[in-house]
Amino acid sequence: METKIQQTQAELVKAIADIATTMPLARTVQLYQFALFLKTHPLPTEETFEEIAADEALWDTQFMATDDEKLAALVAAVEAEISEGQTLPMFDEHGEFIEHQ
Repeated sequence: METKIQQTQAELVKAIADIATTMPLARTVQLYQFALFLKTHPLPTEETFEEIAADEALWDTQFMATDDEKLAALVAAVEAEISEGQTLPMFDEHGEFIEHQ
């Protein structure tokens, strides 16, 4: 006899499979890749949330201490590189990450 959780999970798996059968193959592959990503990245724990909050507080402190003029100069330098075509794309036309060597 299935428990309520197992029944709900089975229903969700069937619903996902039904959706996947209506998608183009490329989207189904993306769905599969995303499922693999989720499988290897467990849900955060309460401890993880505390670590993230502490990290964000540190980031906020460091960012607030940043010299606005230096940050503006960095932004201008990056924008100049982009407009001059001195940058490389991060993603291809399919949204896949490009590793440059």
